Amino acid sequence: MAQENATSGATEVLERIAASSPFFAVGTGEVPDGRWQPTTALRERTIRDHLVAATAERMSTDETRVAASTIFFAYAARVWSIAIGSVTLSGRCIGLDPEQLLWRSDGGTVLLHVAEPRFGDAVAVEVLDRQLEPLIEAWRDVVAPGLLWGNTASALIGAGRMIGDAALPHLDALLDDPRLTGSIDRATGKRHSCCLFYRTANGGVCGDCPFPAPPARSVNPFS
Repeated sequence: MAQENATSGATEVLERIAASSPFFAVGTGEVPDGRWQPTTALRERTIRDHLVAATAERMSTDETRVAASTIFFAYAARVWSIAIGSVTLSGRCIGLDPEQLLWRSDGGTVLLHVAEPRFGDAVAVEVLDRQLEPLIEAWRDVVAPGLLWGNTASALIGAGRMIGDAALPHLDALLDDPRLTGSIDRATGKRHSCCLFYRTANGGVCGDCPFPAPPARSVNPFS
């Protein structure tokens, strides 16, 4: 009974988060038809390379690191949204066990599903320890870790802004994590690395970009 109540409570929180924006949506219950995989699969070289190649084709770029950065940023934003949304709404973070959280790609959009949602540990544990740090390590031969940590911090801030002022205390605490402190200038809100969006066909610089304008292609945009 206690397990059923915990699952029910976590499911209700996910439903309430999703009501605020489709971006926060996570499927729950019986796994629907489709090629769903645990999010640990994103760390596998073959799956990663296929996903990056498909994204590069859609983006009309021959730079794998640009496509990889784009995928990572979108995925980081999704998991941050779930975590920050749930802890802001309920005081508890939804568990993001990478074996239980499932994903599939739908035309370039990463969809998420968890059959039996439960509350987990602190946000930093669920997002940084269990999800993003292992992914950064697995993708470091495609994209520099410094860039991906910058994406992580930027995605956190973006997710928090979507939720609103109630999320700010959680953002402040998370940005003090040693893995993120060197990624963002807290005084200016500017990143210390570039996400490479400017290198896409119609890209420019983002609001938190360290560059005031798209740099020359010879500039090293990450650390």
